[in-house]
Amino acid sequence: MIPQNRILVKTFKGLEEPLEKELQSIGAQNITQLNRAIEFEGDEDLLMRTLMYSRLALRVLLPITSQKIENEDELYDFGRTLDWHELISLKKTFAIDCVTFHEKLNHNIYLSQRLKDAIVDQYRDKFGMRPDVSPKDPDILLNLHIGSEGEATISLDASGKSLNRRGYRVSGGDAPLNEVLAAGIIDLSEWNPETPFVDPMCGSGTLLIEAAYKAKNKAPGLIHEEFGLFRWPYFRQALWKRIRDEAFHKVRTDVDWIFGADISKKALAIASKNIKKARLSRNIKIKPSSYDRFHYPEAPASLVTNPPYGERLSDQQELNKLYTDLPGILKYKAPGYNVVLFSADKQLKKRIKLKEEAIIPLMNGSIPSELVRYSIRDHRKHKQKTA
Repeated sequence: MIPQNRILVKTFKGLEEPLEKELQSIGAQNITQLNRAIEFEGDEDLLMRTLMYSRLALRVLLPITSQKIENEDELYDFGRTLDWHELISLKKTFAIDCVTFHEKLNHNIYLSQRLKDAIVDQYRDKFGMRPDVSPKDPDILLNLHIGSEGEATISLDASGKSLNRRGYRVSGGDAPLNEVLAAGIIDLSEWNPETPFVDPMCGSGTLLIEAAYKAKNKAPGLIHEEFGLFRWPYFRQALWKRIRDEAFHKVRTDVDWIFGADISKKALAIASKNIKKARLSRNIKIKPSSYDRFHYPEAPASLVTNPPYGERLSDQQELNKLYTDLPGILKYKAPGYNVVLFSADKQLKKRIKLKEEAIIPLMNGSIPSELVRYSIRDHRKHKQKTA
């Protein structure tokens, strides 16, 4: 059973377009944009490069086969038709991760169980033995996707885990931002990585860390210690080493224009630990400060932040003051800036009296959110021209 030459990359809803551009830069061709995913043609080299370079991928899958099913018994029969011993030896462990969007086939655990039964029953019939299941640390991770119309797709999970788990988060603090979502927000901000990046309400520092990685050109694959495909029977270690060495030599060391602040000492302590764990202490400068007292570097620069909202700031009066005062503070403190605010607060746009350049709906987990991009006019230059 040889996997198809199609690669499927999952991401957050709203990040499909920037993910497509990212994959094109890696070399992807014949791309199909799906809901929360991008599919494209690719060989083993491109599969490994996707794992190495994609900042916006949650999972990287290699589809094996698909078939429409009506019930769990048909899923079992479907699983029995596949020749599993080419992928899973008796000495290997496996697990099944199931995602379903079907109205009736909606029990993830039971669906996984039925496919698992099909696999182990096949082994018992052929060999009188069966491979073990290891939910926490399998050698081979399978992905079962059930679409709304009953299309069952079985894939090999090349990532082995959700790729947002970069490994630098010592503590998330209150309402931490997902790492892949943070990377997507930065991409959508249209920040130039050669210019200063500012987050004056940085919380646990996720946006700062992802921005620093981007400015340093440090590929996410250099951060992860292991991927699922490392345990595949046909994994080519030499090819991975060549791609890894290539990525390592692209990393910059001179980045020192990432700035953050927060009024909360607790949040800054968490951010400091995360930054240190990410080995970015020389690249990111953070300080205790409120957004209105923060010293903003001169433009051109970008301010990208996830300002406090209901889950992060319990005082509604303080929240209203922040949103009301922010435009004036930015006009005075950050003229010429590209500003991006990401929030789940539906009233944000009404309170921020600035002209929006773009409004992009995103999902923060299960929470509908929006990315709003503004451009702060530099009144000083305007006065010089009219003088």
